[in-house]
Amino acid sequence: MKVWLKFSTKIINETIIADTIRKFDFDFNIMKADISPKGGKMLVEIKGPEENMAIQYLKETCVDVSIAKDVVIKDDSKCIDCGACVSLCPSNAISVMNDKTVVLDNNKCLFCTFCITVCPTKCIHPIL
Repeated sequence: MKVWLKFSTKIINETIIADTIRKFDFDFNIMKADISPKGGKMLVEIKGPEENMAIQYLKETCVDVSIAKDVVIKDDSKCIDCGACVSLCPSNAISVMNDKTVVLDNNKCLFCTFCITVCPTKCIHPIL
C-alpha cells in the first residue's frame, strides 16, 4: 500500500524509518521524499505481512501517516487526450484506451511527476 508519511521538526533527526524496517517484516520503497530540518513528507510503498503493524508503529512514533489511494489526478474537463504523458510513464500507469481516451492507474503510479511536467494542458495534478 502507498502511504504519505509526514515528519515534524521534533522527530526529523530520529531513526524512525530504520527502526521500523528493523522491527517489522515488510518491504519499504521510497517513491518521493522532501525532507529538511523543518520537517518533511515522504510517499512510500509498504508491502509485507507486517505492514499494518509497521504503520501503527509509525503513528505511535509521532509520524503522521495517511493512506495514499491516489497520488495524481487527471482533470478530464481539461484533458485533450493527446497522449503526451503516456510514453514518459515509467510504470505504465497511464494508457490509451480503445476509444482514444487517456486513463491513469494510481495503483501503478510511482509519482515520478513526468506526466505532470509534460502535460500541455496542465490537467494532471498531484494529490498531496
